[in-house]
Amino acid sequence: MQRADSGSLNAARAIERAKVGDFADGSSATCNELDALIAVDREAIEFEKDKVDARFGGDKSKVQGTEDKLQGQVDKLKKIRKDKGCSTATANLKQATDAEVYKRADEGILNSARVVERAKAGKLVDGSGATCGELQKLIDVDAKAVKFEKDKLEAMGSKADPKDKAIVDKAEKTIEAQIVKLKKLQGTKGC
Repeated sequence: MQRADSGSLNAARAIERAKVGDFADGSSATCNELDALIAVDREAIEFEKDKVDARFGGDKSKVQGTEDKLQGQVDKLKKIRKDKGCSTATANLKQATDAEVYKRADEGILNSARVVERAKAGKLVDGSGATCGELQKLIDVDAKAVKFEKDKLEAMGSKADPKDKAIVDKAEKTIEAQIVKLKKLQGTKGC
């Protein structure tokens, strides 16, 4: 728990501990320590998922096994959080809808159409509850959304309704500001 308190937890350590089954018990951890452990374990899971997808050799099942152990640890820690009465992760988010965005980032299914719609509705993800990996995925999909909106403005040309052009232009600027904000968060989180 000392590393959780000092902020020195990292995904690489979590992976190595998972390989040998040396996980933190978690039962004596505070809610904040549990949140820190879960966040690092989730980042490790994301790394292992990417590794499984990139594997060509015969050790894919070994990597998958590590990912499965990490997921088991996250599930265990989430149960401990619930039993301790810690406020839910969703309650800790600035917007309840951020949870679904982080989940899609973890699953690799973010898309720029949703970004554009969230920008128009003023519901872009806050980002403060995201892992480093999630932040990068959010930035990547936001960049695609900005490109799409720029292409859309160009395609509209001079015949476009000025109101439609203004909506597209506003969404583009909102998403560009979001990218700047998320990059600052990466710096704050030491990504």
